Amino acid sequence: MRTYTADITNHDTQPLSRKAVQRAQITHYMKRHRLSIHTVAFVAGVPLMVVWRVQQGEPVTQEHAHTIKSAFLCLTGMSYEGSFAVYPEESQGTR
Repeated sequence: MRTYTADITNHDTQPLSRKAVQRAQITHYMKRHRLSIHTVAFVAGVPLMVVWRVQQGEPVTQEHAHTIKSAFLCLTGMSYEGSFAVYPEESQGTR
C-alpha cells in the first residue's frame, strides 16, 4: 500500500497563538512533573478554577500567577520558565 505525504516545506504556515503556546508549555510541565490541578491549587492556596484558567491559557491576576509559579517551585524543585496570561494592570486612581 502506498501512502502519500504532502510536501509543505514551501507553503506559508500560520504561527501558533500565544494562548496555544502557553497551554502547551503548562501542560508539558504539569505532565512531566505529574502534577494535578488539585495539588497545585492546594499548595498555592488558590481556587481550583484559577489553576484551570492558567492551564487553559486564560488570564489570571499577577498575584495568582506569581503564587502558582511559587507552588510549582515548591512541588518540583524546578522553576517554571513559561509565561501565564495575566490581566492588564489597572491604573491607580481610576476606581
